[in-house]
Amino acid sequence: MRNGFRFVCKNSVVLLLALFPFLQLGAQSQEVSVGAGDTIVLGKPTSPEVYAYIDIFRKTRWDPKPLPNDEFTQKFGTYDSSTGNGFFRYFFRGDFDAAELPASFEGRKLPILGVEVIPGKSEGNLVNVMYLKTDDPNEIIIVEFDDAMQFGELGTEVLLNAAKR
Repeated sequence: MRNGFRFVCKNSVVLLLALFPFLQLGAQSQEVSVGAGDTIVLGKPTSPEVYAYIDIFRKTRWDPKPLPNDEFTQKFGTYDSSTGNGFFRYFFRGDFDAAELPASFEGRKLPILGVEVIPGKSEGNLVNVMYLKTDDPNEIIIVEFDDAMQFGELGTEVLLNAAKR
């Protein structure tokens, strides 16, 4: 019998793993706090070519303007790599190429840069997302966490940062 997992992310975003194919009645759950600095393993894509709920963004131009001096910037400053706070505002400035993540990433272990809740495609819909680091500093992987878990695109293996063990 396999254990179920419940991920609780450090910045107050609760991500529940929907492990329907893996859970059996009576299985015990394990709660894991997941956030920046941890590593997650990618599962099997829903199609032979690409992932449906995981995208890759390549930055093609950085915006040279400084971050606005607003309440958020005053509170968090710039991107804090230890917590993931401010990552979206730090990275998503400028121009990008975006595509579905190729199936060749299956099984790769990728560090988590941060997690957050963002507005979804339909009004009032919120989406839990996870930002993953690649080998290229000008690209990131964005995971629509709930759907990716439900359809097996994220594996159940999480490697916690050594400070958490």
